[in-house]
Amino acid sequence: MPSFTVTAAGQNVNLDSSGTAQAPFTVTNMGAQTLRGRLLTRPSDPAKPEWFSIAGESVRDFAPNAAEQVVVQLSVSPGTAPGSYSFRLDAVSEADPDEDFTEGPSVAFDVAAPPPPKKKFPWWILAIVGAVVLLIIIGVVVFLLVRDGGGDQTTSPVPRVIDLPQEAAQSRLADAGFTSTVRAARVFVEPMDGIVLTQDPGPDAQAAAGTVVTITVGRFFSRPPPPFRTAPPPPPPSQ
Repeated sequence: MPSFTVTAAGQNVNLDSSGTAQAPFTVTNMGAQTLRGRLLTRPSDPAKPEWFSIAGESVRDFAPNAAEQVVVQLSVSPGTAPGSYSFRLDAVSEADPDEDFTEGPSVAFDVAAPPPPKKKFPWWILAIVGAVVLLIIIGVVVFLLVRDGGGDQTTSPVPRVIDLPQEAAQSRLADAGFTSTVRAARVFVEPMDGIVLTQDPGPDAQAAAGTVVTITVGRFFSRPPPPFRTAPPPPPPSQ
């Protein structure tokens, strides 16, 4: 008859989130003499031996007809495949280990599947939203500046370009911040060909930058208009 009995506090133990647990057993010396015994954990495949350890000494003296509490500590390796596992606690007499031993009851435990990894917050969405908001703000500011500034633009005098050649007149207007458009007018004096005859706005008129100034440029016409003829006087009344 074996010298020891081994009982378990429960048929199952629950692992905590870190994969550890404690399984209590009771080992009783059934003899009338003090007996030295060895405590052994026996995992059932596929459980690993390194997951189990005895709290305290694994070899100890057991008083006659006395029960002793033994705690088995579990520490399951991270990454273990989910499933059900089991082990038992055996007590072996040091005096006769081949013949005097007791197999304890099987205790089961479950390894749960690891929780799915938390999805990273898509920070790029915030970046896009921030860029869109920034563009909207910039657009609103530009709109308000243009709208509010439209009635408060600074003006400057339009330079006089009458009597200047067309190219020189347009260059002077551009240097002053104005644009120009050209209208042609017939002239019958060759020196006036290509010369600015009039301008609108006129010289020294106040206008905003970018205002279009219309210049009238002479274009020589070689055939002069017919001379002006007066009508002959009427004949005197007959007597």
